[in-house]
Amino acid sequence: MYIRKRVPGKDDPFLVDMVVSNFQVRKNVIEMIINMANEVMIVCDSNDTIIGFVCYRFRIGPTIFVDYVVLDTKHQGKGIATSFLPVFESHLMQQGIRNVFGTVDEENTDALKTFQHWGFKVHGQLGSSIVIQKELTSSNAISTPTGVRTKSSVRKLATPPSLR
Repeated sequence: MYIRKRVPGKDDPFLVDMVVSNFQVRKNVIEMIINMANEVMIVCDSNDTIIGFVCYRFRIGPTIFVDYVVLDTKHQGKGIATSFLPVFESHLMQQGIRNVFGTVDEENTDALKTFQHWGFKVHGQLGSSIVIQKELTSSNAISTPTGVRTKSSVRKLATPPSLR
């Protein structure tokens, strides 16, 4: 498994379909959010298949707002997101980001529990969305000889595979 940056023309149809399938979001809404994102990081399996992504925008200094953390339903419950999180946090910290905000729908109690397990704290509610936040620190992850902070075998950002 590895993470890489988004290739807009190639990846977007997969990302849109994944969000529409998992969250019942209108196609035009997810397309707009992905296109406005500061960064979209793609999670791929060993066969170069997209299995998830994280998308954020609204960077203000050391703070970002994450729009989506999505893992395809076929790959949920296997520890993939937990393995990916330290790599993502290290990547953010290298860019000077120290605070991560996001929202979770109040009915999605499983996701809220998972984010709390990962160290996110509840900071309030906006409509039906619960606002969560995590302060990134170097103690959130461990250093490796390569300088990448990770607790997993997920490889850092990679060059996207070539079109076949």
